[in-house]
Amino acid sequence: MLEVTPYIRFVCEGGETEPNYFNGWLAAKGFKIPNAAYKPKNHSPIGIAKEAIARWKEAKSLRIPEEKVFVYAVFDRDGHDGIPDAFEMLRNTPVKVLFSNVCFEFWVLLHFEKSNRAFENCDSIVAWIRRNHDPDYAKSRDHYNRLKDRIPTAISNAKWLVENHWRYEESRAWEKNPCTYVYEVMEETFKR
Repeated sequence: MLEVTPYIRFVCEGGETEPNYFNGWLAAKGFKIPNAAYKPKNHSPIGIAKEAIARWKEAKSLRIPEEKVFVYAVFDRDGHDGIPDAFEMLRNTPVKVLFSNVCFEFWVLLHFEKSNRAFENCDSIVAWIRRNHDPDYAKSRDHYNRLKDRIPTAISNAKWLVENHWRYEESRAWEKNPCTYVYEVMEETFKR
């Protein structure tokens, strides 16, 4: 039987931090998929949702078995409109939403510390990271290779936040500050 290479796409709102992190992670796992994590032309939350659904349909048209198709919509709160609509578009699809509030950098922060501190915006998280953990932090860096040894800590910190801070909270993901669900894809990998 012919072995099918997994179809993996991370459709990202950001053009540097997220693609650098996920492409580095995939390369470290041995996947040779050029630009599997990328920022599409329309990188609004709704644009991300539409692009992720299109990538899923593309994989199906290529007859890739569903268990080999992994499509992720990576976006954050960070002042964007259309977030509830994007979640609704993705609700009954196999696309996995990796949402962060206020921004992806909150996931980066969890590599360094356990936090339930609400941040006003992404700049405030970046300033916190620079002041308390990494004075050289910049969005364009290779974050995966810099942070890979801390991923188990980030997973643990993210799970702590969800399980202890948001467990009984009925608000929607975009109303929870801070939160991130990036840990879900990372945790799956570390279980194998």
